Amino acid sequence: MVFDQAKQLKILSLQYYSYPDAVGGAWRVSYELNRRFVERGDQVALITCKPSDELADAQKLEGVRIFRIPKTSAKSLFALRAGIAEQLEGLLQEGPIDVIHVHNPLVGFLALTCPAIWKVPMAYHFHSSWFDEEIINRQLTKQHAPVWLDWLKAAPALLAVRFMEWVCLSHSRLFLVLSEYSKRRLRRYFPFHDRPARVVSSGVDAEEFHPPQSAEQKSALRRKLNLPEDRPILLTVRRLHHRMGLENWLRALSQVCEQEPDKTFLALIAGEGPVRETLERRIVEWRLQDKVRLMGLLSREELPLYYQAADVFVLPTERIEGFGLVTAEAMASGLPVLGTPVGATRELLGAVDDRLLFRDASAEAMRDGLLQFLNDPQTILDLGPLCRQRAVAEFSWDAAAEKIQSHFYELAKRT
Repeated sequence: MVFDQAKQLKILSLQYYSYPDAVGGAWRVSYELNRRFVERGDQVALITCKPSDELADAQKLEGVRIFRIPKTSAKSLFALRAGIAEQLEGLLQEGPIDVIHVHNPLVGFLALTCPAIWKVPMAYHFHSSWFDEEIINRQLTKQHAPVWLDWLKAAPALLAVRFMEWVCLSHSRLFLVLSEYSKRRLRRYFPFHDRPARVVSSGVDAEEFHPPQSAEQKSALRRKLNLPEDRPILLTVRRLHHRMGLENWLRALSQVCEQEPDKTFLALIAGEGPVRETLERRIVEWRLQDKVRLMGLLSREELPLYYQAADVFVLPTERIEGFGLVTAEAMASGLPVLGTPVGATRELLGAVDDRLLFRDASAEAMRDGLLQFLNDPQTILDLGPLCRQRAVAEFSWDAAAEKIQSHFYELAKRT
């Protein structure tokens, strides 16, 4: 078949959850790209899962046709496979699919159990290694020194994860990665170089995320959000998971308070996740109740306001950072970002100024970096405009969609 580039592409997007159903970097990426593919003239169907049964089984959102697997089915491998197969059958009855865009290896693997799509070219968006994340989530790392029984219990599940991920990678004709760091990790994890891996950075809406227009507007925002005006505000937006380094960040804050108790600041942590209770305990244990607020999930309307109200953004990642969408959002908002030199954060912040990088991912390194900021804030604050400049120049959703769309046309042509 010779593909006519003048016609629309029919793209099938596969993702476990998607924004705005759920909040997370990879889920936001699939949402932003899909709606821009539609804006550029293509047809997009998304098969995903329901985080809540209140969501519709099917709907059209910003031009993207969304087909959701029920929440109960999403928790069972066999039921999820049956739900995906049913949706695929319906879509294929409407006509051929030109490209499959896989964002999640579990959904991609289960889709590949349906022979009808084997000849459809597949592109794999490597947000991170599912296998690596499972190890961290199960706390089976050198840091936690598991006993042999822990490994024995986890081994079958980890082997299954690796198998499913490798099946998706093996079937894909193109890899899309978010950074040079992600490209290196992909090549180490899946060391076969016969298929291209293209670096396409995530984007940010520079009109949605922008600095406050004046100091007066920033003060008014703080009053509106019930935030103090007499101290620096340190903002962190993350899913509350082990690899995000949030417990280390709290430890760093407690060390600052012990070392220089006269320092004033307020650290805001926005997000939800499985380590919330641990963070709540640490805040009490380390007497940080007046220094830290857990904000929960912020709405899409609230998030830009908190960026504008803050003085600095902190990214305390301990393990794996394929890109860091919140880093791009904070930079576009004119916030200097202080981050651990983990994953792609070194690329993003090092391109602005190395002073934005903590020495390493330890609590002690973050303590020292925070003290430098608190003792000489202007040196870091002066980097805010440079962060904004880089975000606007380098992180465009429209440019990302255009690049990926051109790769998809090439895939479709070769079919």
